[in-house]
Amino acid sequence: MLFFLGMVLFPSALQANHAQTHLAEHTHANTPSIVWLRPPEIDLTIDGVTIVDGPLFENMVYLASHLPQYSHRFEAYPIKRAWSLVKSATTPDTVYCFFGASYREERTTWGYFSDPTSINLPLLVVTSNAVSDTFFGDRHNNNNPQSVGTISLKSMLQKNYKTVLYSEVKNAYVDVIKQWAKSRNIVYINGLGKDLSLHTISLIETGRIDFGYVGHREIGSLNEEQLGKIAVYQAEELSQDVRLTKRLFCSKSALGQQVVGDVNRALEAIMRNPKSSQALRDVNFAADGYSNLLKPMFDERWQTMQNGRK
Repeated sequence: MLFFLGMVLFPSALQANHAQTHLAEHTHANTPSIVWLRPPEIDLTIDGVTIVDGPLFENMVYLASHLPQYSHRFEAYPIKRAWSLVKSATTPDTVYCFFGASYREERTTWGYFSDPTSINLPLLVVTSNAVSDTFFGDRHNNNNPQSVGTISLKSMLQKNYKTVLYSEVKNAYVDVIKQWAKSRNIVYINGLGKDLSLHTISLIETGRIDFGYVGHREIGSLNEEQLGKIAVYQAEELSQDVRLTKRLFCSKSALGQQVVGDVNRALEAIMRNPKSSQALRDVNFAADGYSNLLKPMFDERWQTMQNGRK
């Protein structure tokens, strides 16, 4: 009975556990190795530098299970160190690949991008209560990411509010901020050996910045007291479009190019198989820490991505 309930309530976890078993059974020491890289972050269990558990780990393992021709390691480093490994640590039989990279044309000079492996839901922005009160008066936001309203990044920058950008981090949020920000709007911080979203919340609580991008799973980890000190909104400029995400970015080497090609072929095979596509969809949803109330929106956007592949 308990096993049945587990299948009903946690199908993606069971699928990921099966993938981990499959991966362990088909990994051999004499095959080329892929080192999957992530920065330290919430919900990742790390032993030394080795990632051993967590929803995002299960996401990587599921994809790795479709690449049986390679051995796989999963490791966590501060973002700057991770990029350095991709740039310079690859050998003829081991390639370093960052999982979850955003496509940037300038990075194609030193690495290869896979096709996107997932989609994003509306990006969340955390503000101080003072910013929220300025924009909305009597603060109506209940900090529930499923029901929050939107707030304009452009408007906040025009009112001279500050946000934070981290070195080596380039994504859709960074692009929008740099489009409208002046130097006084941005606090620059070097890559840290910690969860950047939680650090952003800390900067807001201490008054160093007024707003910043924070992930869904980090919002979900906060307690009631912490939520009472901030307000949560969708970024108006980054909420409507279906954004394709989570590329694997590998070193610019013969092995890196081979791995990216094999990842793309594996993704095509996964998307052609309804059960495999659903399993990848569900493991991505869990990895991003979305509330179950957001599942219909995620499923709809996933279908849009899948239709775009046809």
